[in-house]
Amino acid sequence: MKKILSIALLVALMVGVLAGCSTTPPTAAPAATTAAPAGETTAAPAAAGNFKVGITIQSLENSYWAGVFGEVETLLKAKGWEYTILACNDNSATQIQQIENFITNEVDLIMVHPSDPNAIEDYLKNARDAGIKVMVWDDKMTNTDLNWVLDNTKLGYTIGSAAADFINAHFSADNKAQIAVMNYPQTPILLERETGILNALKEKADGKYEVVAQQPALDAQTALSNMETIFQANPDVKVVCSIGAGGDIGANEAFMSKFGGKVPEDVGIFSADATQQQLEAIVAGQASRASVGFEGSNKKTAEAVVDLYERLLNGEKFAEQNLFRPLLTIDAKNAAEYLADYK
Repeated sequence: MKKILSIALLVALMVGVLAGCSTTPPTAAPAATTAAPAGETTAAPAAAGNFKVGITIQSLENSYWAGVFGEVETLLKAKGWEYTILACNDNSATQIQQIENFITNEVDLIMVHPSDPNAIEDYLKNARDAGIKVMVWDDKMTNTDLNWVLDNTKLGYTIGSAAADFINAHFSADNKAQIAVMNYPQTPILLERETGILNALKEKADGKYEVVAQQPALDAQTALSNMETIFQANPDVKVVCSIGAGGDIGANEAFMSKFGGKVPEDVGIFSADATQQQLEAIVAGQASRASVGFEGSNKKTAEAVVDLYERLLNGEKFAEQNLFRPLLTIDAKNAAEYLADYK
């Protein structure tokens, strides 16, 4: 529990640092600032040849987003760009206001991780009409220059396939695995992931498992609390499938507590995101067994997305509006290799 609380405090600190952060290049001369909307900070204009970027994402309350955008901030600061990174806390009205503020502040590029894609289409059109480049993370939208997306059903299927292989190795029709799913059906793309997970389990391990609980959990603290509740009703749950890092980390903490730090071989968590903490758990032989990552680490993901910012800002036209990210299953065989990139 102490470990989870420490994570929550760290993320809260990062939210405070990132929510409304701007930089000025070290060589830029001081300049007067202007009043900014609540929650945002302005700074002296960027030097010639640099850019001004506005970023709004659903949340910074999980280790994946906090980790990636901590690295993004480092890269933007090194470039000397002005930037603002905001979380809308999964509230579309808040996100709309953030987008409108970016337009008013005449940023060069807006990147959005949508809370509700349908709610912001017209506002992204307004941004493009104002000459602002628009990039969306995770959703296939219309009024954008580029959508950086996952095939979320395929991602879920990849998670479920890893879990099915584990179930086939440790369970049978006479000894079925009890499964808990950490989901988030409120968000369409995460519902797609859950659907992919369930499809893979049905196709590859049919008759050898039963899903006994499905609980929403984006952050580790919620997942820990949910797993403790699940254990009260279903003490024999041994497999967890999670749509993201938060569900994995919280469930792992619950299993570690339940088994006194010595997790049996037939207990496993299968998830997405492959954050540093998830990879450390895999390497240490804890309940986390496999996680599907993308570029390989927070640092590599940040480098990839900032590279896309720069290409858009320099006028590159992409052949396809939807640019799909790779999928990479990280487990005990290769986790140490990818964990090294976090050091």
